[in-house]
Amino acid sequence: MNCPNCNTEIHGADNFCPKCGARLSPGQAPRQETPGSASFPDGIMQPSMPQPPTDPPKKKKKGLLVAGLSLLSLLVIAGIIGGIACYRHMTQVKELQAQLADLTEDSLDLEEWISTEKKDFQRFVLEEEEEEELKDYWKALERLDPEDYESQIHRVQQIKDFKEELTAKASAQADAQLNELKDQDPGYASDSQKARLAQYAADMEELIAKGQYKDLEPLSREWKSFAEAAAVKKTGYNVSIMQYDFTEYPKVRLYLDIKDASTGNSVKELSPNMFYLSERDAGTGSFLTRTIEKAVLLNENERLNINLLADTSGSMEGSDMSAAKNIMINFLNTLQFSAGDQVKLTPFNSIIDKSGYFTSDISALSSQINGYTADGQTKLYDSIIYGVQDVAGQEGAKCVIAFTDGRDVGSYNSAQDVIDVVSRYHIPVFIVRIGDNSSSSEDQDLMQIAQASGGSFKNLAQFSSDMNDFYSQIYRQLKEYYVLEYTEDNAMGITQDKELAIYIQNGELGGETTGTANAGDELFDSLLGSYLRSYITDMNNHYYNQLKNYVDDTVDPNDQWSIQWQMQKQVSGGFSNVTAETLMDYSVTSIVVEDENTIRLKANERYDVIYDETYGQLTARSSAMARDVMAILTPQYGYSTFGNSSKIRVWAMVSQSPEYILKKGADGKWKFSKYAGDLALGETRHVYDAEITHLEFGEQ
Repeated sequence: MNCPNCNTEIHGADNFCPKCGARLSPGQAPRQETPGSASFPDGIMQPSMPQPPTDPPKKKKKGLLVAGLSLLSLLVIAGIIGGIACYRHMTQVKELQAQLADLTEDSLDLEEWISTEKKDFQRFVLEEEEEEELKDYWKALERLDPEDYESQIHRVQQIKDFKEELTAKASAQADAQLNELKDQDPGYASDSQKARLAQYAADMEELIAKGQYKDLEPLSREWKSFAEAAAVKKTGYNVSIMQYDFTEYPKVRLYLDIKDASTGNSVKELSPNMFYLSERDAGTGSFLTRTIEKAVLLNENERLNINLLADTSGSMEGSDMSAAKNIMINFLNTLQFSAGDQVKLTPFNSIIDKSGYFTSDISALSSQINGYTADGQTKLYDSIIYGVQDVAGQEGAKCVIAFTDGRDVGSYNSAQDVIDVVSRYHIPVFIVRIGDNSSSSEDQDLMQIAQASGGSFKNLAQFSSDMNDFYSQIYRQLKEYYVLEYTEDNAMGITQDKELAIYIQNGELGGETTGTANAGDELFDSLLGSYLRSYITDMNNHYYNQLKNYVDDTVDPNDQWSIQWQMQKQVSGGFSNVTAETLMDYSVTSIVVEDENTIRLKANERYDVIYDETYGQLTARSSAMARDVMAILTPQYGYSTFGNSSKIRVWAMVSQSPEYILKKGADGKWKFSKYAGDLALGETRHVYDAEITHLEFGEQ
């Protein structure tokens, strides 16, 4: 027998179809609908009509009719109820099947879905507990009745939720691992190595996007190993920081000497991406990477400032002076003035000629050289100190080249004083001594001076082509320096010590160096020196030429505390009694940063001053100074008093401790703006010599 609704084969004496739930009449075969018969909903059986008996009794017929109608009604109702239950069941089954299909991504076969999912789970790296949990889920799902859709849905959902948890966890771990690997300091990788590291990152990002988490582990190990190998510092280069340039702070320039350790030759053709620079943070103590904005050879790219110290002492008279002139002019012809090279000529004998200036005018320089005459002693030590301090304020690379034919005679400073100064300024000094090849203790001093500065010393027997070659060698060496440029991220940190670490890598060769500098000390020491020397030059010549480059012109020039007012008063003759003034020594004692554009600077300064006074003016201005002058003049001339009109020349050492206020100009450079206090406070004067230039008596 088959179910009349779903045609399922029926075995036994069931009253309902085991599949669709349709009610069955006992022993009833599937009903075949005939044309014209009443139509019933699917699943509801058409009731069979009882046949009336043949010739029933009349009363019995009526009872049977009622009973038949009742039975018919019951059958109809039962059929309707059964049909509704069957319909609802089928609808529920279909809904569960659709839900399961949605969960299994429209898989027609649950076993097929299970097989596919088991393979997909292989993407994950599972912990032991996670593996056991997943096994339990599979077992539970596989044991279910194939028709138990509700349980299947429950188990499939469990597995899908578990997979989502694993995916979220694996994705987070993968992202963290990717970021960690990206944050590795490859530091010293070459360009090809950096490209390889970038490819590792791209490959890992692709695996993460595809969810291939199990494949990440071998790739990350390979990536990490490669990065560690790339970060290993290479050797083969000797690297030295030769100079610091803070003239445009917070922009910083470093000048590096880089040589091949095996050959001693300068290394060329290095690109900026081969340089790595880090700076120790004053707050945390850790090294922070700085972005290198420029790294080029000085040659033909950056200017070089040369202070050329020329010995014009009496011993140079004759052929030596002529030869020296030719060699210096030939040297000038080798310079790259088109690239901005500048030279200042500083001739010296008993006096240092400080009237020159840095220029690219080769005609003016040659004319000055040709005008040299030989006379006086050899004030070498004082000249070297002046030369270093004078060039320190120039923007760009700098050096001092000095030649002399004799030993120092008449310098105020000692050899050790010179060593102390050149060690502080990081400016190479190259010294050539002309005369004989004999060695002396003074030659040892000159050698120590040169070494302390980063320069060199050479002893030549005579002015010859050897000296010309030496000049050219010096120049080539300087032009082979590399210029590194970067910008500080804290303009207020100008007074902090800068501890730098520099590494260079080019293929399989590399090298490193460290250095310490203080931008404030370096910058304001050299800036103060440049300002003071310009002041001295302008005051001695009574013009306002060099000094204006260092003065803040935004301040009211009539303000008596402004540098403009003071300097204009000086150079216009307001201190006409000062015949000449020489800067002997100076030092910065305090730097206070008020804001990014304001600095308070304290200094100690010492001058050698020559005064031309009348005796009456001298006593009126300073009785103490007049007393000291008389203590010198009385033994010389035998007079204890002079007339007020007597003219006296006085030599004195003057010390003072001014405080300056500096402002940053529109060009980004610091300018001397105002005095913060009276210059006369704390000033001392020591008279060490005097003479009468015009003697008068009787005027008191």
